[in-house]
Amino acid sequence: MERSLLIEMTRDKYVERCKQRAFDHLDRGDLKNSVASFVGNMNARPDCELPNYLATLGGSLLTANDALGWRKLIEGLR
Repeated sequence: MERSLLIEMTRDKYVERCKQRAFDHLDRGDLKNSVASFVGNMNARPDCELPNYLATLGGSLLTANDALGWRKLIEGLR
């Protein structure tokens, strides 16, 4: 997606879209793509970039196969 299109959407709407995509993957039982999708999409926009510790936590939850923990983490992000 073109960077200018990412910025035209409000930050809140963009974050909700990223979360919904991640939830869609989780609902299909695909934790790996949920983490990759969320981290990648959030980091695609400068005002939504995740701190390194959150991306690392996502990787840890993936390694632990903790889909519920991942869901709780992204639910709580604003």
